[in-house]
Amino acid sequence: VKTTDGGARGSLLWVLDHTRTPFGRRLMRKWASRPLTDPRSISERQDAVQEILESQSLTLNAVKSLLSHLPDLERGICSIYHKKSSTQEFYLISSGLSRLGSELRALLPAVQSQISSALLRGLLLDTPDLLAPAHSHLEVLNERAAKTGNKTELFSDLSGFPVLRERREQIQTVVGQIQDHRKDIRRTLKAPALDYATVSGQEFLIEVKNSLSSTVPPDWVKISSTKAVSRYHSPFLAERYKKLLQLREQLLLDCQREWTHFLDQFGEHYHTMKRAISHLATMDCLFSLAEVAKQGDYCRPEVCDGRREIMIQDGRHPAIDLLMGEHNQYVPNLTKLQGDGRRTMIITGPNMGGKSSYIRQVALICVLAQMGSYVPASEARLGVLDGIYTRMGASDNIYKGRSTFMEELTEASEIIRRATERSLVILDELGRGTSTHDGIAIAYATLKYFIKDVKALTLFVTHYPPLCELEQVYPEHVSNYHMAFLLNEPDIAADTGEVQPEFITFLYQLTEGAAGRSYGLNVARLADIPDDILHTASRKARELESVVNGKRYEHACSP
Repeated sequence: VKTTDGGARGSLLWVLDHTRTPFGRRLMRKWASRPLTDPRSISERQDAVQEILESQSLTLNAVKSLLSHLPDLERGICSIYHKKSSTQEFYLISSGLSRLGSELRALLPAVQSQISSALLRGLLLDTPDLLAPAHSHLEVLNERAAKTGNKTELFSDLSGFPVLRERREQIQTVVGQIQDHRKDIRRTLKAPALDYATVSGQEFLIEVKNSLSSTVPPDWVKISSTKAVSRYHSPFLAERYKKLLQLREQLLLDCQREWTHFLDQFGEHYHTMKRAISHLATMDCLFSLAEVAKQGDYCRPEVCDGRREIMIQDGRHPAIDLLMGEHNQYVPNLTKLQGDGRRTMIITGPNMGGKSSYIRQVALICVLAQMGSYVPASEARLGVLDGIYTRMGASDNIYKGRSTFMEELTEASEIIRRATERSLVILDELGRGTSTHDGIAIAYATLKYFIKDVKALTLFVTHYPPLCELEQVYPEHVSNYHMAFLLNEPDIAADTGEVQPEFITFLYQLTEGAAGRSYGLNVARLADIPDDILHTASRKARELESVVNGKRYEHACSP
C-alpha cells in the first residue's frame, strides 16, 4: 500500500482507475495528484457521480459504451498538430472523432430531457460542436489510400487542391500521348495488335521478336532483351516517358506538401479538438468514480468551505478494503478533528496494530473527497484542505549524502514551513532515527509547535509515551488514541525461570487513551526470531522496565 508510482497494485490510482480510454486514465492520474480546492467544482463532480449512480437513463449507458475501444485520441491529435502523423493514424483519429461527434449529436435531445447534472449536461451538449471539424476533413479522404499510405491517391475530392488537379491533368496528357503513339509503332512494325509491355518496373516497352529485329528502326533504343525478344523505346517514347517520370516525382512532392498543409489546416482546430477530448476524458473519469463508489459501497461526503474539520464515520482504507475483496474484514474507524477544538490526535499502540494504515486512510479519504469522489465511509464531513503533508517511512538519500534521520528531519522541516491551519499534517514515528532521548525531545518539540503555532489538523503516530503528556498540556486541542489489542500475559516457566514474550491479538480498532507499550517482541515472534533470542530479549525488557519504573517512583517520592 506504500506504492508511489500511481499504478501499482495497492495504490489509490489502482482503486480508482476503471477508465476505458488512455486519455481518461491520464486525467484520472491528474485528478488523484491534484485534488480540487474549490467547493463548487467539487460539488459539481459529486452531482455528476450521483446522477450516474442513481439515474435509470439509457443515454448515460450509451455514452459510456461510446468510450470503449477508442484509440488514443489525445496523443493522435498531438501527433497531427506537430505534423508527425501518418495517413493511417490520421484516418484512424479523424474517423474516430467524426463518429463520436455524430453519435453524440444524435443523443442531444435525450441529454436535454434526461440529464440534470450541470457538469454532465455541459460536457455532453458542448462536445458534438467541438468535434464537427473532424467530419469535414474526413470527407475529402480516400479511405483505401489513407489506410495504405498512398498519398498520390489520398484526396478523393481535388476541388480544394488546384495544384494536385493541374499535375494530374498534365500526367493524363502525357499518358494519352504515349497511348496515341501506339498507332505509329503498329504501322512501323506492321503489327496491328501490338501493345506496350511492362517488365521489372519499366513501362511502355515495345517488345519485338529477335527474328524480326530487322524491322526495328535504327534510332530506337534497346532497353532489355532475352533469347527470344528485345524491348525498345522509340525516341518519342523515351522523351515522353522521361517527362512522365518527372511529373510523377513532382506529384509526389506536391502531395507531400499538400498533406503537410492539410495537417496544418486540421491543426487550426487542435485546441477545439483537445477541449472535446478533455470533455470525453472527464466523462470517462466520472463514470470510473461512479463505478468505484458503487462497488465499494461509498458515501457522498459533505465538503464545506470555511470549515476546519474532518469527521469520518466508519472510515475504511480504500486500497486495503478492495484488496480484502468480499471478506468484509476491514475494521472501520471514526475520525473527528476540529480546527477550533480537538485538532491533534496522538496515536500509539503495538507494532503492526494498524496505526499507519489508519492515518493513510484518513489522508486518502480527504484526497477522494476533494477529487469530487465518493468515499469509503458511512458518513463524512470535511473542510476543504489546502494541502496534505506526510512524513512516513524510513529511507536515506545516499546520492545527497543524507542519513535516514537527516532525511526525516529535512521532510519535517519542509512541512513546518509549508503547512497552514487549513492543512492536514501526518507524522509517523518522527524522531526514531536517533537516540531515544534525542528522538523524544525532537518529536515532542515538533508536535508542540504544530499544536500551538501551526494549528493544522494533525495525526501523530509515536512509540514515545512522553508525547502523550501533551494531552494534559493542551486538553482542548489534543486527544490520545491507540489501536486496540488483546494481550495474553507472558508465562514464566517454573523450572527454568525463562520469560516468554507476550502474545497479542490485534483488533485494529481506534480507541481513546494512550497505549503503555509497543510490544515489539510480539513482532519478533511473528518474524520467527529464534526462541533463545526471544527469551533473552524478554528477560532484558523486564529488567529495563523495572529500572525505568524504579526511577519514576524515586522521582515521584522525592521532596
